[in-house]
Amino acid sequence: MALVCWAVSNVGANFNGVQTSKQAYFFGVKAPADILCHSQTLLKGSTLPLDVSFTNPTAAKNIDFITVAADRLSQYGYTAAISSGTVGSTPAVTVKITGKNVLPYAIQVKFYCAT
Repeated sequence: MALVCWAVSNVGANFNGVQTSKQAYFFGVKAPADILCHSQTLLKGSTLPLDVSFTNPTAAKNIDFITVAADRLSQYGYTAAISSGTVGSTPAVTVKITGKNVLPYAIQVKFYCAT
């Protein structure tokens, strides 16, 4: 059984199968057995655009699910897109974060891997 997560928002959108809201993006499907294998925080004041990459050291274990979430709602949004790799099919994925040149809030990116 797999858990499919998506953002709930009255202004939500769906871009290329990616669920998003005003402050979060979700890529892939999180299985109950998937574990958090990497987390990275982009601090307030970071300069965008930025690439956040992770390669699972266990090459046979794919990255199945990724969350990208701002720590607060802001009038200055951001976008997140997979720029390399394929969620659910590869052990290495890069997420490109774009938005306001100087990030006015923190963003946390979490990668979940198959066990």
